[in-house]
Amino acid sequence: MTGGDFDHSHNVCLKRDKMRYSERMPTDRFAELAELAADQHGFFTLADARAVGYADNTVAQMARRGRLERVSQGVYRIPFLPPGPFAGYMEAALWPAGVRGVLSHATALDLWDVSDVNPAKIHVTVPREHRPQRQVPKAYVIHREDLDEAEVTAIEGIPIVSLERAIRECAADHLGLDLIEQAVRRGREKGLLSSAVADRLNQDLDLGRIPTGRA
Repeated sequence: MTGGDFDHSHNVCLKRDKMRYSERMPTDRFAELAELAADQHGFFTLADARAVGYADNTVAQMARRGRLERVSQGVYRIPFLPPGPFAGYMEAALWPAGVRGVLSHATALDLWDVSDVNPAKIHVTVPREHRPQRQVPKAYVIHREDLDEAEVTAIEGIPIVSLERAIRECAADHLGLDLIEQAVRRGREKGLLSSAVADRLNQDLDLGRIPTGRA
């Protein structure tokens, strides 16, 4: 094989490999996006898509073609990933554009499963300086508060305030003291609150006067 033949053959191979690579990339990239979305109950944000190499206009095109479902500004869902019981909460946490919301107040207390509280709306906390540039859905209540890292954890991968923080928020919102006492008691029984924290809550919120007969 002459040098020219070798160069021509080499260039053909390079072009073929590049074509195969470019053909493979969308599938590989989409698989990566789907894996990320699977950890978020089927949802992802434009920031998530950018992290795996998608441009915003490409995501928009995929949504128009039905490969993706646009659920709100900057939030999408992959249709073939079945929504689970926590999907609505994940969607709420992703709704604030530019930041990740944290479930809080009565919603957090409900998810901790220590009280009979039954909130009508999903409560989400965002940083004080964050201002959504669109109308808040009727199903959400947005709170603006700068949370400490120690006050934030996760349930099923969804950001949520700690149980102690949720109890104090609900007390400040004047939730029934019987429900607050129930949350502290059950939280202690389940090991979600230490004895020291439970005692402090009982004292700070004056729960000692509440009858403890409720289940």
